[in-house]
Amino acid sequence: MTTTTKSHDALDRRTAQEIGRFLRARQLILAGLIRRGLGERQGHAGEDSDQVASASRTLDDELQAALVDRASRELIQVNAALELLRDGRYGLCRDCGGFIGLARLRSLPFAQRCRPCQERMEQTQTAEPRRSPAAVAADSE
Repeated sequence: MTTTTKSHDALDRRTAQEIGRFLRARQLILAGLIRRGLGERQGHAGEDSDQVASASRTLDDELQAALVDRASRELIQVNAALELLRDGRYGLCRDCGGFIGLARLRSLPFAQRCRPCQERMEQTQTAEPRRSPAAVAADSE
């Protein structure tokens, strides 16, 4: 299924087309979820006189907002993967430039890093404490 080039493994044309179809289908699904989620949130704009109903509606709105946010973030990743596919750079690690691996791409088609680079990045993020925006701004002054 994969072919070997001088510097890295690459996807064969059939596999690239298969992944492209999957990404475009996922793109449509996510866009639909976002549209529906935003529509449902706008439909809840009215106020409830009952406190329990109001609290329930607020919880529903918060859950819907979280789902829309998650779908939006995934859609950004899918769009980036489609752009890389169009440019012929799909499947290459953004850090080391090596082939990400077919198994990883099949399970996570919008992966941008090979497993070792992803693990390194995650370790770096957990090792560095998160800083507040105020602390970052103070450092830049």
